[in-house]
Amino acid sequence: MLFFLLLGLVVVDTDLALQKKQEVKTLLELANHDATWAIDQALKTEGIIDLVETEAISRFDRRMEQNGRYRRQGAVFIPAQKSVTTDQIAILHYYIDFTQWRKNTQLSLTYRGDKLVVDNVAIDSQVQPSGGVLQITVTTESAERLTLAPKRMIGPSLVAVGYVDEQPLFQLLPGHSFPVVSVEELKW
Repeated sequence: MLFFLLLGLVVVDTDLALQKKQEVKTLLELANHDATWAIDQALKTEGIIDLVETEAISRFDRRMEQNGRYRRQGAVFIPAQKSVTTDQIAILHYYIDFTQWRKNTQLSLTYRGDKLVVDNVAIDSQVQPSGGVLQITVTTESAERLTLAPKRMIGPSLVAVGYVDEQPLFQLLPGHSFPVVSVEELKW
């Protein structure tokens, strides 16, 4: 009987973690979408689409607060009482400009307890007519390498990578850690 109870707890805990992952991904995508409207209007009149990064990050932060009740504190977002996660979300932004979006890019990140850090950015020299492919790898604190699904870029893009290191529902169970990514083309 105790075995089935424990099995049920594992199933419930895993289901909650998957739901949280989807909610965090949606929250990240909504905030990143709003951030990509922060383009340089003067350059736009000359046909160049470029991001105003300080405005974009400000828009991102505001949307995270409005949609999920998360507030930025350095490189992480701290949840409120009614936020989706109970633990902080480490978020890193990376901008792929109009000179890079047609090239394949590999972005290697490491999670260091309270922030995501860029380890390496490898940009291929060959231009892809249909847009480059973005490949992101996150190395966890336990040296596990998590590779996210590749994303094809269709224009200059703002990349937001989030990493959640969530405590389990019950202390007997292992925690849940997962990365999420949003790649949004600049809005012009």
